Amino acid sequence: MKFTILATLCGLLSLVAARPSQPGYHNTAVSPRADKIRIMPFGASIVENTCWRAYLWKKLQDAKVTNIDFVGGQSGPASCTLNGASVSFDPNNEGHGGARAVEYVQGGNLTRWLDAAKPVDIIMIHLGTNDVITKTSIPDIIKAYDTLLSQMKASNPAMKVIVSLLIPIDPKLFGQGATDGIISLNAALRDWISKNKLLQVDNYTGFDYVTMTTEGEHPNEKGSVFMADHFYPVVKKAIEGGS
Repeated sequence: MKFTILATLCGLLSLVAARPSQPGYHNTAVSPRADKIRIMPFGASIVENTCWRAYLWKKLQDAKVTNIDFVGGQSGPASCTLNGASVSFDPNNEGHGGARAVEYVQGGNLTRWLDAAKPVDIIMIHLGTNDVITKTSIPDIIKAYDTLLSQMKASNPAMKVIVSLLIPIDPKLFGQGATDGIISLNAALRDWISKNKLLQVDNYTGFDYVTMTTEGEHPNEKGSVFMADHFYPVVKKAIEGGS
């Protein structure tokens, strides 16, 4: 009798132990942030110092897309306002003023940043303006993009990569050569994005550096709204699992 009861109890315990492995059950502790989609804004000063990330964050929150976490070691700008009202947002990013794509490759920066923020599910890129300004050749910039993409995929093969075409800049700042260089780089990026089956955001077409920048290069409020509006549908679709 005792043996029968013991056997019955053992059987019940084995069923309870097996139950968490069945669909719909979990037998491991879940990190508080495990359900957050981690998004890294990546680039130079246009990523670091302007407010398009804040406005993008607000648009996503207003659309009830709240399961997101912007990641990176940077935390600027200190504040952003929209129509005179302060905007609350997650400021983390990997934008570094003056940075060039070729320098990121030479220093191995992105690999370290991805490791520190791991896992990164989505990366948003606006990078290459300083490469053009310093007269780096278009093939060398695209080669740098190739290396950066390899680093992203090595960090997370499922990472969704969103690449923005560069916004135009005033030729009075760096000469007509820089302006033409951005046009050429954007053309090369379009082909590169298509070839690698990545997600594209066109922040070039329709962007007016006269009315949308503070000094001909960095977006003001109007320019930041423009960029947020263009990033938004692509980022939202990536978050929701679209391609």
